[in-house]
Amino acid sequence: MSKTKTSFLSAVLLGVLCTSASFLPTKANQAHASRLGQGSNSPVDLQADSLMHNQDGQSVTATGDVILQQEGKTVKADKIVYSLQEDKVIATGNVEFIDVNGDRHFADRFEFNNTLKRGFIEGMKSLLADGSRFTASSGLHIDDNKTIMKDAHYTPCEVCELDPESQPDWQIRASEVEHDKQAKTISYRNARFEIKGVPVAYMPYFSHPDGSVKRKSGFLTPSAGYNSDLGAFVEGRYYWSIAPEKDLTLGLVAMSEEAPLAKAQWRQRWENASLNAAGSFTYSNRTDSEAGVTINRREKLRGHLKSEALWDINNKWRSGANVYLVSDEQYLRQYDFDDEDVLKNEIYAERFSGRNYASGRLLAFKDVRVDDDTNDEDQPNILPEIEASFLGEPGSVPILGGRWSLKTSLLSLLRDKNQQDVNRGHVELGWNRRLVSPIGLVTTLDANVQGTLYNVNDRTGSDTNSAIEGNSTESRSFGYINAKTSYPFVKGYENAQAVIEPVVSATLVPEVDTSKIPNEDSQDVQIDALGLFEANRFPGIDGVEDHSRVTYGARAGLYDNEGNFGDVFVGQSYRFEDDESLFSSGSGLDEQSSDFVGEVRAGYKGDYSLDYRFQLDNDTLAPQRHEVEARARIADLTLSSRYLFAKATSNLDSSETREQIYNGASYYINDKWRVYGGARHDLGDDPGMRSANMGIVYTGQCVSLSLVGNRTLTDEVSGDSGTEIFLRIGFKNLGEFQTSAVQLGGDDE
Repeated sequence: MSKTKTSFLSAVLLGVLCTSASFLPTKANQAHASRLGQGSNSPVDLQADSLMHNQDGQSVTATGDVILQQEGKTVKADKIVYSLQEDKVIATGNVEFIDVNGDRHFADRFEFNNTLKRGFIEGMKSLLADGSRFTASSGLHIDDNKTIMKDAHYTPCEVCELDPESQPDWQIRASEVEHDKQAKTISYRNARFEIKGVPVAYMPYFSHPDGSVKRKSGFLTPSAGYNSDLGAFVEGRYYWSIAPEKDLTLGLVAMSEEAPLAKAQWRQRWENASLNAAGSFTYSNRTDSEAGVTINRREKLRGHLKSEALWDINNKWRSGANVYLVSDEQYLRQYDFDDEDVLKNEIYAERFSGRNYASGRLLAFKDVRVDDDTNDEDQPNILPEIEASFLGEPGSVPILGGRWSLKTSLLSLLRDKNQQDVNRGHVELGWNRRLVSPIGLVTTLDANVQGTLYNVNDRTGSDTNSAIEGNSTESRSFGYINAKTSYPFVKGYENAQAVIEPVVSATLVPEVDTSKIPNEDSQDVQIDALGLFEANRFPGIDGVEDHSRVTYGARAGLYDNEGNFGDVFVGQSYRFEDDESLFSSGSGLDEQSSDFVGEVRAGYKGDYSLDYRFQLDNDTLAPQRHEVEARARIADLTLSSRYLFAKATSNLDSSETREQIYNGASYYINDKWRVYGGARHDLGDDPGMRSANMGIVYTGQCVSLSLVGNRTLTDEVSGDSGTEIFLRIGFKNLGEFQTSAVQLGGDDE
């Protein structure tokens, strides 16, 4: 008898002798157990109601709720017979084999060798660890790595509890199926793909990941469609899992009206770094706008490159680079890569240390908007921007208490074509403390002193206005003291509380001459309820509010114990001096008394919400700005609306009155089907619909489906005008099938 046979049967018998089985050992049995107990290398645990062996010692039979475990594998059966001569274990009756990775195989009859690594299975049904299922007339289990099945089918879909015999949403039938656990793939020969039992596709050979792996080399599901500019097209992609830390995806799009387009994406991770780079190129023509006239540019090489790199140097320092290059303004939208207006390229380094932060970066921008007016002045390159901020511990300021802060920065803005260049150095020191008086007054004190030095070349407007100096060096010193006090009054009820909170602040600042200071980062000023009490309501550094003032307002609300609430806030500020303001006309801050701003909020049981923000003229209460966001969920129906009205200001970016509304709805037909739609309309000087979308989505346990339509009405030369239809079908463990954008015209205005 070989060593392997001895090991197996010895362990079997020793396991039996250690259990409370209904086996009464005889002299022959005891001698047999002693003889087979020598040299055991693979321990076996066996439990059974009874165990018997024939008189000549050639077989052992265990019956009655038999459980056999060896090397992490388990066999359960009504009866297990071990044949010593044939080196075979035969399990019959409600057989279940549980593999080391958790896969469970059920059968009428199993045959295994003595280490459970190779066996034959009749009437096989398998449930994999990820929930997928196999059914086969027979199967062969080989060396713990492969299972080869005959007349089999595979599906990841769960069994319907109401009708277990019904056909799954989808399955693959094949004359032979091989599950390779080491390669983590499932392969088919003579396969047909079925939906609800109906064959829809035939494949002589097919393979896919088995669900236990997220990354596997192979061809991805193709996509196809039609585009009015590109014609009919089909896209194929190949995914190459080079190593656990890197992969490459290659794609080719063939089009009937244009030359093919090639795509690639590379991803890689190191221990402390990562890289993600994607790009494409083709040879095609494009539509452009020149002096308001649409023209066609001749064919040329076009493409793009987008990459992101990050390096975690240590637990305090990290650096990175983001590169985004494109051949022309329309390319990204025309080929459905991106709809960004301005592309950013940067190299940066950052340091994090407690409450302190420092960074340095180089930035370059590319404006890809096609409107002629947007390119009158180049986007500046930032070479470089360096900033550092430090924040003290609470109570770290002697005598005064509170905490200190320090911010410093260096900035260099460079433009082409002899346009305005700015070099700026800035430092500011601040102090902050919060006080709560015994009677409930809550006061926040702020103080700040700062200095800024500018060097300006080719100042904007100097070529047409002799009063503006083209090249100059300017400095500015500025500071403020700000005190904000609130006194909340609270009235408690059984299940709610009412709050009324008046708020007032005073800001004292010196007047400074800012006429020679270029404004690069403080142009977009918007007064609202959140920023009304800021000490400096200009964003950025270049703009400073050099008028002392008082700001006042009040909030009142009702809040219950279940999270439902409703509140309202109204506020205004008043300047002590009636001098000319630095704020642009229409900003709401250009007069001595600011416009009234406020907010109304409400929420009920998480199903209903309202957020209304407004700005009213300080004299006539005429609306200057309205913003409304509302949402309601009524059973399976969800309604949402967003409305914006913004009166024109003298800022270049807000020189026209804007009024838009977006309405949307979503309805769950049941727990798997959902329909939705929405539309955005311009209600301003040029009214009309600007965009619309609608879709239907199915989300099942093993299949997903979505059909989405988008309609965009913009300038044709932008590259994104027209109607797009997307169809996406996803099958669990097989990936996603998608028909890309189907363009149904792009010249409708």
